[in-house]
Amino acid sequence: MTTVDVHVHLYPPQWREFGKMPEPMFDLDGLLRRLDDGGVEKAIVSDPHIWYGGLDVMDIAQTRVYNDFVAGLSQRTGGRVIGMASASPWRGEEHLAEALRGVVELGLVGVAIPTSDQGSYLDSVPESFWLEMAGRGIPIFLHPAGSIIGQELMGEYRLGEVCGRPLDTTVTLARAILTGVLERYDLKLLCPHAGGAICTVADRLDFGHELRDYAPLGPWGPVHLPHPPSHYVRKLWLDTVTFGARALRVAQETVGSQQLCFGTDGPPVPFDIKRHRDYVEEVIPEGPERVAVMGGNAERLFGL
Repeated sequence: MTTVDVHVHLYPPQWREFGKMPEPMFDLDGLLRRLDDGGVEKAIVSDPHIWYGGLDVMDIAQTRVYNDFVAGLSQRTGGRVIGMASASPWRGEEHLAEALRGVVELGLVGVAIPTSDQGSYLDSVPESFWLEMAGRGIPIFLHPAGSIIGQELMGEYRLGEVCGRPLDTTVTLARAILTGVLERYDLKLLCPHAGGAICTVADRLDFGHELRDYAPLGPWGPVHLPHPPSHYVRKLWLDTVTFGARALRVAQETVGSQQLCFGTDGPPVPFDIKRHRDYVEEVIPEGPERVAVMGGNAERLFGL
């Protein structure tokens, strides 16, 4: 069984002096030791769009630096560590061009984008971005950024990290579904943290959609979908970074084992890989399903 970790973050070493990020995020050799210790054959590295310091990592110049850096990881590791391109599609066509440069010219296996940017969610991403991603079959990794909507209310207890980010994922996916983005485009959308709470609220989205014309509950939006929202939730790919079995069970029951991919959110999350394996093995039965979740699904999604 080949194990693939789809949720790994590294940053270019030259960025180290511009912020206060965990040192392991700059340490490729440390990542390789972590993979060895955890029995992981391949890792897919992406930009989390999170930075604690004075660097705008979503600026196009820094995005180009990141993509050049992550493209070099495969050669440096003999193909064991591979990367996804970074892009912030709200910031103009140059980000689409950079995403395509990353995939077409640099050989990166997908595109990582944030859940939101400067108050905008997925429903306001330019249509040209979705057209290219869907038309080319490029996997998209949707990761919550460091400055999510409502961050100013979540300072204590790192609520922005433990609650805000998965909820940003939930809201942006709900908006993409309800406004018809996932109806118009056949996207390969991989969502970390098992999609936040999107699986939990799928039935609630259906309830709202079913009563969309019921005036006492208030106005609905202009888009009327041909299917219940849960139909589109079931199209999502989800990673297993739930930090426990309960949320992973809900994800597995919603999208099925065939659309779950093993991940660890390392090295910024310093838990041993075994800890992530343990709750995956608690939920996913031994045999073909577990083989798929631990690596086969990622190989299929990313064409490894």
